Amino acid sequence: MHPMAREVITKVAIQLETELATVTLTNDFGMSVEIMNFGARIQSIKFPVNSKPTEMILGYASVTDYLTDKFYLGATCGRVCNRIAGGKFELAGRQVQLALNDGANCLHGGPDNFSLRTWSIDKETVTHSSVTLFIISPNGDQGFPGNLALSVTYQLSADNKLSIQYSASTDSATPINLTNHAYFNLGENDCQSLYLQMMSSALLETDAANIPTGKILSVAETDYNFREPAAIGYRQEHTEDESLKTKNGYDHCFILDNTPFEQPKAILTSQKNQINLSVYTDQPTIQLYTGFYLTGKFTSYQGLCLEAQNYTDADNNKHFPSNILMPNQQYQRKIIYKFESIN
Repeated sequence: MHPMAREVITKVAIQLETELATVTLTNDFGMSVEIMNFGARIQSIKFPVNSKPTEMILGYASVTDYLTDKFYLGATCGRVCNRIAGGKFELAGRQVQLALNDGANCLHGGPDNFSLRTWSIDKETVTHSSVTLFIISPNGDQGFPGNLALSVTYQLSADNKLSIQYSASTDSATPINLTNHAYFNLGENDCQSLYLQMMSSALLETDAANIPTGKILSVAETDYNFREPAAIGYRQEHTEDESLKTKNGYDHCFILDNTPFEQPKAILTSQKNQINLSVYTDQPTIQLYTGFYLTGKFTSYQGLCLEAQNYTDADNNKHFPSNILMPNQQYQRKIIYKFESIN
């Protein structure tokens, strides 16, 4: 057994009284990733900056703080991430009513969503570079139909790619749309000075409550055009766009170009720390959220989310790609975060 694997397995075995457990993934480059079983979360990503391991995402100093987290820090969100209008949708001719936790809407799966559950760690999968967590969501969970078996595998490669593989199956038709909600700052104090490039030509029009109207808008000649790198803070501070001003920044669903998986869908850059984060995914959209509502131990814009997912509220917009998983199907989605020094 690899000595790092033995160390990690030992760490898993030593659980806190709260039953929180963390698995640390490492590679020879000096990158490390901490995965927590509460919410199947990414608790930490450290990447060398001038040979010093530097935190790339927002997190709490104490693991117990995650138990009362309101911001989905690093969490796996579902059954259906983002918002479902009115917390209801029609499935097979039947109206389904979900639990509400965002005014009149259902957000990230409801008030007791996957980010607030203690997942099981498959200890047979734990190595120095990989871990799989799983959970069973019973029929009627937050109002969703069907028993859902779900797993998420985190793997850290030798070339500094953190991959997230989602897998799920159901015994009855049910919607599913999973994402990770890490807040990236790439070692800076906030996300305002970061540059973002995103391979997207369109986005979903949304109302003030972030519910899609059903219309798809072009990014051309707007402050949503990230086809060339642009500074997040400058865009937010100088925009004349009503939606951006109303929402105090970005909280919008961008439709990604249909390009090969091997081509990054988004690139986030810290010029200060000379780091690129490239996002690869087979998901059709990315929700860009720049963190205005971070409060308490955090401040607005302290990190931004690049939430690879399906179209928001696809369950109520039949011209959007469907979220519905059937009993004879396997849900498989992938996200990769690749870190690299650019100096």
